[in-house]
Amino acid sequence: MKMSVQRGLQQLPLVIAVVAALQVVPAFAQEQSEKTETTSQSATSSEKAKDLDTITVTGSLIKRPEYETTSPVQVISIEKGLAAGQFDTASFLQTSAAAAGSTQINNQFGGFVVEGGTGVQTVSLRGLGSNRTLVLLDGQRPGPAGTRGQVGSFDLNVIPQAILQRIELVKDGSSSIYGSDALAGVVNLVTRKTMDRPEMTYMMSVPQHGGGEQFSASIANGWNFDNGSIVAGVQWDKLNALTNGDRDYFSCAQDRVWGTDGKRIDRVDHSILEGTPLAGCSAGNLYANTIIKLFDSRVRYVPTKDGSTIGPFPGYKPRPYPSKSYANSPEASYEDVLNYDFLKNGEVINERERASFYAATDFSFDSFSWKTQWLYNRRETNAHSYRQFFPIVYNESDDDYYQPIMPFVDDQKVKVDYFYGATKFDGMFKGTDSWAWEINGTYSRSKGKYGNLAIDAARTGDLGDPMGGDTTPVNYFDPGFLNGERMGELVNAIGVWANGSTIYEQSTVNAVVTGDLFSLPAGNVAGAFGAEFRHTKIDDQPSDLSKQGRMWGYSSANETKGTDNVKEAFAEFDIPLLKGLPAVESLSVNLSGRVFKYDSVADSDNVWKAGLNWQIIPSLRVRGTIGTSYRAPGLYELYLGDQTGYQTQALIDPCILWGDSNNQYIRANCAAAGIPDDYAGGSSSATVYESGGKGKLKPETSKAKTLGLVWTPTFADLNVALDYFDYDVRGEITQLGARNIVYSCYASPVYPNSFCDQMERNAPDDASAPNSIVNIYSTYVNINRERTRGYDLQVNYDRDFSFGKLSVDAQVTYTIEDSFRLFDSAANSGISTDEQIGYIGRPQTVGIGNVSLKRGDWTFSYQGQYVSSTSSKDYDRTFTYFGYQNATRDIKAGWQFLHHASVAYEQGDWGILFGVRNLFDKAPDLVSSGLGSDAAVYGNVPVYASQYDWYGRTFFARVQYKF
Repeated sequence: MKMSVQRGLQQLPLVIAVVAALQVVPAFAQEQSEKTETTSQSATSSEKAKDLDTITVTGSLIKRPEYETTSPVQVISIEKGLAAGQFDTASFLQTSAAAAGSTQINNQFGGFVVEGGTGVQTVSLRGLGSNRTLVLLDGQRPGPAGTRGQVGSFDLNVIPQAILQRIELVKDGSSSIYGSDALAGVVNLVTRKTMDRPEMTYMMSVPQHGGGEQFSASIANGWNFDNGSIVAGVQWDKLNALTNGDRDYFSCAQDRVWGTDGKRIDRVDHSILEGTPLAGCSAGNLYANTIIKLFDSRVRYVPTKDGSTIGPFPGYKPRPYPSKSYANSPEASYEDVLNYDFLKNGEVINERERASFYAATDFSFDSFSWKTQWLYNRRETNAHSYRQFFPIVYNESDDDYYQPIMPFVDDQKVKVDYFYGATKFDGMFKGTDSWAWEINGTYSRSKGKYGNLAIDAARTGDLGDPMGGDTTPVNYFDPGFLNGERMGELVNAIGVWANGSTIYEQSTVNAVVTGDLFSLPAGNVAGAFGAEFRHTKIDDQPSDLSKQGRMWGYSSANETKGTDNVKEAFAEFDIPLLKGLPAVESLSVNLSGRVFKYDSVADSDNVWKAGLNWQIIPSLRVRGTIGTSYRAPGLYELYLGDQTGYQTQALIDPCILWGDSNNQYIRANCAAAGIPDDYAGGSSSATVYESGGKGKLKPETSKAKTLGLVWTPTFADLNVALDYFDYDVRGEITQLGARNIVYSCYASPVYPNSFCDQMERNAPDDASAPNSIVNIYSTYVNINRERTRGYDLQVNYDRDFSFGKLSVDAQVTYTIEDSFRLFDSAANSGISTDEQIGYIGRPQTVGIGNVSLKRGDWTFSYQGQYVSSTSSKDYDRTFTYFGYQNATRDIKAGWQFLHHASVAYEQGDWGILFGVRNLFDKAPDLVSSGLGSDAAVYGNVPVYASQYDWYGRTFFARVQYKF
């Protein structure tokens, strides 16, 4: 573990001990650990059987090891991460045991709408969401970064790996210490404070099978003076795109169904692709090159193999209806075209380029110290994929209306400029050796520009879009447009870049005084008192095209603009109760509280936390905490601009031709709604209403408990911590989403449910548009609750042998409850159970372990990562597949154990590292397509299983030189 450490434990002045527990001070104590070598402990501490390496950890009260803190704290070593081929701040955090038990927003979500925009990378502790995980930089709050109106979480892209010394995780609710957003815990990114000479580093990561290459270069230097120091550095890195064609498991989504004899019985592809490498994909790929009759969607024209014509469109014929199934034929088959050669260029991981500059100063004067910190980062992300375009147009040849379905390019460009500055003054009050003061100020500004290649509805001639007009710019029935060969011409005819911008600013100022209050027989009682003011501001300006509602297939979007201010006061006390008694080496409690008033919330509120630390014998310690936390609505949740959009029925209604669906819940629930199995869909669009929740949303609240046992035996250089955690969050804020509302109504195990209350559908006997979806209400709401409970196991072992120094560490998280309820009951939430353990993306057990051996100038490192199996639990493995009884499908994403290894050599001024990540080239486990939203797939790879490695065996190297 590369960090500044000391053997033995110095008893710091209690003023520093208390201050270290507050958000405004950890950097001060961290700096102390890097400047001086400590002396021996007090007499009581020196009687311990063994000493532990000490660091100042986030949330701790005194300078002590992570195993002696009241709150469960984990320290992540940057060096061990680098030795395992992790060259990115996000990967350090997202693979930690406290985070890996849930889906993490990383580079795998380029094709999805995520909070913060395309390319954002966040961390979610305990699966409670990134907006409930507070990220600090040296104990201070840097503001969020990203694009579009839903910026709210800290984007880990802005922190260059080169400036980090270590990462600390506080694994309990910490709002009383750090304020809002710390419901799930706190991540503190600790930077390097000193550097004695220039240092240059180059790193590269190259997957064996191509695609996803990553390159990074950095240079840093430090200047030391009589009264202070300066450090500065720059880093550049680039990630190449990983495309569908780079891996077989992305290139063609398949049904993956087996018969009772164990043989595959996927539907046979009898389309024009039959017999080609492109054949055999499922509807989960890209559905195009089809012409649907508007008022009878059972009639669909598909291209003929021999170019013959049946019907009004040259080279096309009606596809058989009903399609051949096992109920009416020896085989199930289809003639729809579901794959295209150009799809291999679609990206599953987007291209990204980043550049960062960082500088920090630290100077001491006669009566005070002054520190500053400066960070600038630019990120550019380019995304490339494909979507459908299906306007409603009139065909003169047969005097009828149709929806031709054709592919269209779906490209995005994102550029985010991020600035962060912090300043700090601190000193001691004259005439006292314990009372200290500190004043901090920070400012951050994220300016993001985003654009996507949109379809200008006003140029489409789409009769189903209010903005569409009635003149088509090209002949949509031309096979070249339908099959994508003339996609470039289509883009020129109706495509337009829609560009918007997002600015997010945050300012903070805080002050703290700390000192010893009085003495008890067991030691000094210390207190810390402080106040903080924060100002946040968001200004998202979508493109004019979006404001005018001219982006085909998307809702209109208005500006998201607003501010919020919060005033807080807080206090913390460290009270030693007993010491030196049988079975009580020491016993202390920690009490903290915070009161606050948000301008956006009508009433003030408060949170509290109590902790107990009981050293039973020198080798055994019990620790526990209980407290409340709070999260006020974010700016985007409050001020999302009112939006009214239109969605075609075909895009959002799962009940269209539900008789052809192999989703058991859609079939059952659409039938229960009285919708016929051959329902063709309505011709008019559904109206979608979206808005922020100002005046309606309430703050989230939670209660968190931890109870732990720490064992540091005298007979081995071993540290073991076992902690129980329990989070109960009430009133979580979420936006359900238009498509999610409709699909959750009809594709859920329980019907009807409360999702159905968020939409309006015409009755089957409606005279004008029977069964059509009319309105969908997608606003931010407070949901019922989420609770997660489980155990963390943390083990460290270090020992010097004759053959070298051996270091072993491991972290395992085992979840015993992970319940999530949107509405008052599981049934109203559309689910058969609240329990989410074992769903795809929510494994019950995750673990990570490191082993290293340092022998002279050589270091040999190994890392293993384990994730338990998950599945799409709402679906039965055995089902009826297009008339085939008792067919089986693959609903399980199996467990994995990944292996990473490296060897490093350091010689004086230079060093080199070489390694292999995913040593045995383990591919992600595959699932069947069509399993619902929780099992969304790229190919057959479950997207939400972010624990899987998509790259395969990857070679990596690092070269470092010190001038």
